[in-house]
Amino acid sequence: MSDRAYIDTENLLGIMRRACNYVDPRLMDHGYRVAGIVWKILMAKGGYGPREIRDICFLALLHDVGAYKTDEISRLVQFETENAENHAIYGYLFIRYFSPFADMAPCILHHHTPWRTLEQVEGMSGRQKEIAQIIFLADRIDIGAFYERCGWDGCVERIKSLKGYLFQPELADLVLDPGFSVTKEELSWDYEGGWKQVMNRPYSAQEINDCMMMLVYTIDFRSRHTVTHTITTTCVSWEIACLMGLDETYRHQIACGAILHDAGKIGVPVEILEYPGRLSPQAMTVMRTHVDMTEAIFGGEVDETVARIALRHHEKLDGSGYPRGLGAADLTVGERLVAVADIVSALCGTRSYKEAYPKERVIRILEDMKGQGLIDGEIVDVFVEHYDLVMGRTRQECLPLIEKYRRIQEEFREMSGKRVRDWVLPRE
Repeated sequence: MSDRAYIDTENLLGIMRRACNYVDPRLMDHGYRVAGIVWKILMAKGGYGPREIRDICFLALLHDVGAYKTDEISRLVQFETENAENHAIYGYLFIRYFSPFADMAPCILHHHTPWRTLEQVEGMSGRQKEIAQIIFLADRIDIGAFYERCGWDGCVERIKSLKGYLFQPELADLVLDPGFSVTKEELSWDYEGGWKQVMNRPYSAQEINDCMMMLVYTIDFRSRHTVTHTITTTCVSWEIACLMGLDETYRHQIACGAILHDAGKIGVPVEILEYPGRLSPQAMTVMRTHVDMTEAIFGGEVDETVARIALRHHEKLDGSGYPRGLGAADLTVGERLVAVADIVSALCGTRSYKEAYPKERVIRILEDMKGQGLIDGEIVDVFVEHYDLVMGRTRQECLPLIEKYRRIQEEFREMSGKRVRDWVLPRE
């Protein structure tokens, strides 16, 4: 939404890592180590430019992202993984539809495909197959050396025995060369591999913003409704900010805060996020922790104005909100605006237990809250006056997202019923 980024490349990685760790820290820690090993292999292999290396390492960091959705996490920590294809399919679809790395999505689809099968797969370039194999090789090195504790020498023996079947011979020979090895330090929990080198090629503002949107979409692994809610909140916030004549920089900060406002819901149990009815007091207490988790995910690395907008969307003008019980004197226009947009999105959204509220009911609820001194009256008035315009534009913005989800579910069902060699990749 803006040509300015409110976080830098290194902070983006930290934010993504902390967010995904709320689901299961094993995969993101594993991803960091795999990315570091991938970096070593790419440097030894040659023929890849700095920006390409950066993107491949980022892809390696996210190579098992589909396991967050498909509950295959425990089965991935085995040297030879069988029947764990669903996470590769969902990861492929996620990268293809929701990331700036769509052209490398087939590498994720086939990052567990044996070389003997992969070399026969149609629809992939030689480069894509090589990247898939590099990620696969690095992944198996980390699984063997770190999780199974067979050490580097043990990995070497396994790679030798599986060369030509599991691994491309040329790549296997590269890592089997006496001059190549993975140190004990590189297999520690907190090792970040070649990231210091990779960060010498930082992402542009647009690329960072694209990656932030990808972070929002990872919440789909907990609740698709949460993602739709976030996009709706963002669109409503933007439209109201424009109608109020707020300056462009502030509008972008508001939109960015709205995009990130529910990031912490990735750490809320799905049975609470998707509960079909009114939450119990105990469950509501857990739900409210999403704001604290959002703040923890930010780690102090997000632009302060953006962070405050995101973290204060449940505060109320009379001090009855949460998590800090702030009052009118503490809340800026942007913070008040996203609070209203969040309520609008919740009222207008569909869930498993409710239909979208009609216009008249939405307006009545907002007017009641305004009358009680809970939310900003001026912002409510602007929204109510332009209700049809704001919601019409918001629906148009949400349609492509809904269509993506429909296509992903359709393709997932189709691909999960086929053998690896029968997966047919679309021609873009």
